[in-house]
Amino acid sequence: MQAANAVADMAEHRKAVGRKDAEKQEQVIELDVLRERTAELVRLFYAKRDAATAFGDAVKATAEKAGLLSTVVRKFVAAKAGDDYDDAKRKADQLPLVFEEIA
Repeated sequence: MQAANAVADMAEHRKAVGRKDAEKQEQVIELDVLRERTAELVRLFYAKRDAATAFGDAVKATAEKAGLLSTVVRKFVAAKAGDDYDDAKRKADQLPLVFEEIA
């Protein structure tokens, strides 16, 4: 009898809880949504991985042809593609000043 109670207690502790919604209420877990979208999500995962590899190869090739460091090209493209271009440019402008004046 004690073993059965222990198993029931363990099952209760392992029960998965859903994420909280906007009203901080626990959502009901709907695994059918995940089942329906798993194939698409896996396909997108592979596409993301392949795109990251292609992007890395393109950055490296561009950097080699331009005589720049890959890191510089990658950061420039990320800033140009994102919403923080002005912030990234301001940081880039300040960095040489610090190296010239302090280093």
